[in-house]
Amino acid sequence: MIIDKKINYLQALKIPFRAAPFETTIQQIDNLILFAIAPLNILVTAYFINTALDVVTHGYDASSIILPLIVMVVFRLYGYIREPLMELLTTRLIIKLRLALYVPFLEKRARLEFKHLENTETADLLDRVWQNPEGQISDMLGNLQNFLLMLGQITSYAIILLVNAPLAGAILIFLSIPVCIIAKKAGKANYQAQRETTLDTRYSWNIAWVLTARETVSERNMFGYFDHLNQKYEHHFEASRKHMLKIKSLWFISSSASSILVGLLSAAGLFIMIPSVASGDLSVGLFISLQVALFKAVQQIGWRLSWYFQLFAFHREYLMDVNQFLQLSEAPEADALPVASTPEFERLEFQNVSFAYPGTEKLILDNLSLVMEKGKHYSFVGINGAGKTTITKLMTRLYDDYTGEILLNGKSLREWSLPEIKACFCALFQDFAQYDITVAENVAVGKINGATCSEINHALNLSGFDKKAKELKDGKDTLLGKTHEGSVDLSGGQWQRLAFARAIINPAPVKILDEPTSALDPVAESELYAQFESISRGFTTIFISHRLASAKLADTIFVLDKGKMAEQGSHEELMSANGIYAEMFESQQSWYA
Repeated sequence: MIIDKKINYLQALKIPFRAAPFETTIQQIDNLILFAIAPLNILVTAYFINTALDVVTHGYDASSIILPLIVMVVFRLYGYIREPLMELLTTRLIIKLRLALYVPFLEKRARLEFKHLENTETADLLDRVWQNPEGQISDMLGNLQNFLLMLGQITSYAIILLVNAPLAGAILIFLSIPVCIIAKKAGKANYQAQRETTLDTRYSWNIAWVLTARETVSERNMFGYFDHLNQKYEHHFEASRKHMLKIKSLWFISSSASSILVGLLSAAGLFIMIPSVASGDLSVGLFISLQVALFKAVQQIGWRLSWYFQLFAFHREYLMDVNQFLQLSEAPEADALPVASTPEFERLEFQNVSFAYPGTEKLILDNLSLVMEKGKHYSFVGINGAGKTTITKLMTRLYDDYTGEILLNGKSLREWSLPEIKACFCALFQDFAQYDITVAENVAVGKINGATCSEINHALNLSGFDKKAKELKDGKDTLLGKTHEGSVDLSGGQWQRLAFARAIINPAPVKILDEPTSALDPVAESELYAQFESISRGFTTIFISHRLASAKLADTIFVLDKGKMAEQGSHEELMSANGIYAEMFESQQSWYA
């Protein structure tokens, strides 16, 4: 596996070599060539200038300047040729890194305990880790390569200066140390400034999206909130910008001042060499080349060094996020397929179950007890927050940290493996997925261990999507969504019927429908529920819906209130009791009347 349980900077640098060995190796060879060219270019340039002067002043053979001229041209041509080639190699490297990183990241995410996916801080962490991971890893190696190349070039310049201008070389070396220290502190300070302005930056981005996005254009025109949100955007944007500007300005001045000091003192060392040039002890060509080398070194120390250290700080923080992601707890076999043989379902029992979401103290379920048996239809009703959806999360083992006991066929639910649970329960939630694949593939996802063509057609027919499928250009082989050329998007109601087809084809003996019909009108919803009830005979079904007309289909209706069982019974029994359910039902009935 290319990503381990924990990764340090050195291990991150190895990833490109494992994912794209050819491209990464060529990059290293290119860096070695650039490293060699830097000092050679100084010496060749000095030789060319001296030879040219001798040709002009002493009448030497002009052919003697051809060789250094050819070498200089080769160096320059290599600089021109390497740029597009390196861009191509970098693109190939990024693509291979993406393939190498996304698979283990996806697998890790699929194995996470469900509590992480509903946690705000963890969700922010996942967003940061998934933000261009291939670019982050590639930049780590590239930044280190560029830093080492710059360091090697500066070292070579310093050595040449030490040999030919000892004072200038010594000044460059010793005064570079405080510049490096200042640059490192500047990188940390700049990253810390980014942390401190994260909230203002994110807030301004969110406001900018509302002010510019196509999805919000109707409300922008209707409510005319431009001026108000513009003021808020300006406030948060300016707060972030001014703080970043203040920090960066302080460190920019410090870095620039130290770099200028190094340049001035090193230049003073060069001026000391002028008598040596006049006496002939130092050639004019070498003196000019040393000047160029010195100012290149000063420029790199003053401007590029700070940038590299800032990137080091950024990448270190990113790796901390990656390690935090890799250390998140996993649910055993969470990414495994359902078992091939469908388990028998006889009975599900909640015994005094209480549950609060991780990190909170409020009980969503409070000492809840209930029983569901094979072949019957059940419905959960109650106001928002009553605990209806939470029950389905517990019975499908998305959460295990509850008190009390849940028994499936008389055995503790925690003793059943996740592949067995997946084969026993089929859940269709309100926020069901819309897959950008074909119609047939959308349905076949419901029977992931293998669905036949006849089963797919049968599910499409029972869900009422078969008529729509015949209207599509390629029938059930039509690509859906918005990502493919020529693909077709569906209305909300059509997507919901397709999701119903997935639930129909799924062989699980318990089918859970958690408000999946919000995009359908009440009549279409009732028809679909009635149809689903008739085709689900022999299965155990659980309906969760705010529209209580669907609850009438249930053999038993569980009425939840603040996580407790307030009432239970058939529709007729609950209406006769004239309690919470009867009040809710009559209230909704009056809307339609």
